[in-house]
Amino acid sequence: MNAKVLASIGLLLVGSGVLAGMMPVTAEGGECGSVFFETDFTSEDESFRNIGPQSGCTDTRSLVRIPITVLIVAGGATLIAASLSTRKTDPEGE
Repeated sequence: MNAKVLASIGLLLVGSGVLAGMMPVTAEGGECGSVFFETDFTSEDESFRNIGPQSGCTDTRSLVRIPITVLIVAGGATLIAASLSTRKTDPEGE
């Protein structure tokens, strides 16, 4: 496969993983921030405020973090494969 095609696919995977990680995550009607950054609760629901960030948001953010990490790692591996495919080897071993 052409190295430029592999590099494009790798950048697409990494970019989509980063963009998906920046999207807001909600748990039980309250905002938890993104996968990468935690924010304060802005929900008007008092019962959700009493729960705190340890129960709902931590679990939800951890579950969403798994496929995003897979996307970023797959993109990085594809970029490494693209860079390795451009290297030329000397058939004589010099």
